[in-house]
Amino acid sequence: MSNHNDTEGASDAGGSRPPSHRRDLRASLLLGLVCLLVYNANLRSISAGDTYPARYLPFGIWRYGSVLLDPIADITAQGRPYRPTQPFWMVPGRGGHLIALYPVVLPVLVAPLYLPAAVYLHLRGWTEQRLDRSARIMEKLTASLLAAAATALLYLLLRRRAEPRIALLLTLAFAFGTTTWVISSQALWQHGLAELLVVGALLLVTGPCTARRALAAGTLIGLIACNRPPDAVLAAALGLYAWWWAGRLAPLLAAGAVLPAGMVLAYNLAAAGNVAGGYGVAGNATFFQHDMLYGLAGLLFSPTRGLFVFSPFLLFLPCFWQRTLHDRGARRLTLVLSAAVVLQVMLYAKADFRTGASWGPRWLTDLLPLLLWLLPPIVAALGGVGRAVFVLATCTAIAIQAVGAFWYTSASDVPIFAAVTDAARMRAAWDPHNAPFLAELRHPPAPRELLVEVSGNLDSIKTGGRDVEAVTAGQKIAVEGWALTGHRSPRQAEVLLDGQPAASTSHFFTRPDVVSARGEASPAGWRISLRTDGLAPGEHLLSAFAQISADGEQHYLAQRRFTVLAPAASGRPLARQDAAPPGAGRRLDYELTASVRRAAAALRERQQAAGYWLTSYTREPRFTDPGREMNTYLTAMLVDLLEPIGTAVGLGENLQRARRHLTAQIEAGGLVRYHGRPDEPTISTLGCTITPDADDTALVWRIAPSDRRTLLPAALATLARFRTGDGLYRTWLAARDGYQCIDPGKDPNPADAGIQMHVLLLLAQADPPAARTLCGALGRAIGEERIWVYYQAAPLVPILRQADLRRAGCSLSLPAARLRTKVPGQEVWVAACRLLQRFMSPRSPAPSPAETRALLWTLADGEFSYLRLSPPLLYHNDLTASTPRFYWSEDFGYALWLRLYHENAHRS
Repeated sequence: MSNHNDTEGASDAGGSRPPSHRRDLRASLLLGLVCLLVYNANLRSISAGDTYPARYLPFGIWRYGSVLLDPIADITAQGRPYRPTQPFWMVPGRGGHLIALYPVVLPVLVAPLYLPAAVYLHLRGWTEQRLDRSARIMEKLTASLLAAAATALLYLLLRRRAEPRIALLLTLAFAFGTTTWVISSQALWQHGLAELLVVGALLLVTGPCTARRALAAGTLIGLIACNRPPDAVLAAALGLYAWWWAGRLAPLLAAGAVLPAGMVLAYNLAAAGNVAGGYGVAGNATFFQHDMLYGLAGLLFSPTRGLFVFSPFLLFLPCFWQRTLHDRGARRLTLVLSAAVVLQVMLYAKADFRTGASWGPRWLTDLLPLLLWLLPPIVAALGGVGRAVFVLATCTAIAIQAVGAFWYTSASDVPIFAAVTDAARMRAAWDPHNAPFLAELRHPPAPRELLVEVSGNLDSIKTGGRDVEAVTAGQKIAVEGWALTGHRSPRQAEVLLDGQPAASTSHFFTRPDVVSARGEASPAGWRISLRTDGLAPGEHLLSAFAQISADGEQHYLAQRRFTVLAPAASGRPLARQDAAPPGAGRRLDYELTASVRRAAAALRERQQAAGYWLTSYTREPRFTDPGREMNTYLTAMLVDLLEPIGTAVGLGENLQRARRHLTAQIEAGGLVRYHGRPDEPTISTLGCTITPDADDTALVWRIAPSDRRTLLPAALATLARFRTGDGLYRTWLAARDGYQCIDPGKDPNPADAGIQMHVLLLLAQADPPAARTLCGALGRAIGEERIWVYYQAAPLVPILRQADLRRAGCSLSLPAARLRTKVPGQEVWVAACRLLQRFMSPRSPAPSPAETRALLWTLADGEFSYLRLSPPLLYHNDLTASTPRFYWSEDFGYALWLRLYHENAHRS
């Protein structure tokens, strides 16, 4: 069994440490500190979309206890819409959840370092801009710490086979003459952690083997493969050598490797439903389909990405590789690692060697610790001239990397990827004029903006001076907001439409409200006009960014969604009423009136004889192959929505019948069950005997109360018994062992946000002090992921309840993420609910008649064909339960349409 000792002596495993070892430790710590200072000297980060999940996910872990991106999706997307190819760093996982394309090893392992920043945000408030700024700073600090730690440990590793001067030279070459500086230390790429893991594994397997070291080595080797799957080649080589190194302790080594691998596999299956995790979901069959020889040449020698161009001192390795075998004690490890390097380079040669927008040979960064470990025998054997050439090559590499650290802004990547054809792009990658360390020097050093505070907002989307949620295709919109960078106006404000640059402005004007609120006199207001020609009907995303300086990064401010409505009614184009032919307006009004009759008739026909309406449910968030059930919830919601207009649309008798049905569901203890009383004829065919719940109890008592008023106090007392310590009300009104017909999720009895709203509306009538207490508790918890259980992917009911809550004396501001949908086809229903809320809120500007009519036409076209294909998604079960269910209602769509039509007619 090999044991590679310090050239100046090494202690036994249990002996005292010699002075040389203590000197090495001090030198190692000093090197790490110097690296940390140098890596942060540029006061900026050099990142890309690849690093965004790792940048923000640690905050999601601390605040929401989740490795899913759902709670932090907006900030992680950085203004891009959630679509299959955009943003590429986020992919849909199981149950419609968003997950990172990349493995979660890196953000999970660095999450403890984020604790101080998480505490800061907890004390100051979790605003998106404060989170974004904290995340940028933490990403840079964390990345630089990982790279500095890898450098410090590499010095200790090299001292095991080199004298101090050679070890120091090679360590400095690694730290400042390779992409360790411009890639690993600048942002949370996977490469920084990979380097640290590789160095750590080498440090263990080149020392004495003990049980703890074998277990630790196995863990690090397992993490190498889990952190970056292509590094499985490196992990296999290290594992092969470590198996021989561990000897009889090899089972401990294997156990250490299995532990992280098992955990990552469990995450991949649970979150992504694929053993390969996000990579498996995204898929890319053509990724490794490039020509290997061409790729080898590009990876090693191209002026824009070549390893030997950016770090020329590494050329000594292939030129004098045979000298690495002179160290007989390390010959076995040398052969294994050399084979791993060759295989890894060949693997990446099958991919596009340009590696996307980044500095230098990014993909080969993980190999650097192996290459540096192989170099000591070569450097030691060099003569005076040879060593001088090596030092000169190292200084050249450091100069090249310094250009990257202080000048690189991605400008040099533009000509490489801007060419029209693939052949032209490849030629551009070989053009010496495009070498980044030359091209980037054509502009001033990159601005040092990391600590500048950027603030602002996207306030409104307007047409004709009115704030709107929906526009007809072809209309012009004005996007308005404000922005400040520090205490100054930004260089530029830019708006992205569906993730693509749409327009920008460098003109800023004084906003009195910003001056008053923030005390900043600099002009902050901006306004950008856009046309909606060519936009497809449906929901679209506008995102606002501010830029501090000409070569600086774009800083995310805010985003807002709006709906584009098709300029058609029954297939006939009609972009604007004033553009219609003579008599068109009257004809369309007539057809809308006909749609009113059609919607009311559908509600009458679909109501069951007993007074209820049936609910559809599916197992996926799409309306395909639905089942049917009877529940008290939908009937109560329909009565509540239609009550103000029931008589006007001829549904008065239907609503009375529905109320009688609901009242009959109140049981002897005053409680109500989701599927109704256990003795209902629909039990076992359209439902089951289920545990009473707070939601339906509150809805029925408010909408269709029983004449037996003694039952209400009993119901309220039961509700109070299931109140949480923070003042919220749990869902199920029974102990866990008394549950019936329930498939519980992670929290078997959650306090859901929508349920709190319905309970609060009942308490506002029956117990106002309790309502005020609940309002305060709900306001404190409204932004927490844990209370969004049944409406996590279904925002319609929470949107509709905002005006009801205000009338009940509880003005509640819902998080922006809870006011939109990721379910395809639901955007128009979100727009309809938002329009109705504006009608119902006296303090909000009413929607324009044209805006509302356009949406009504979109839904009524083709005899409500849209509604039948994609009805409103009202709620879902706990998505952490074993069987997901999503609940839809065509009847609710008809009712919502009728209510919106009459509110618009009344205001008009």
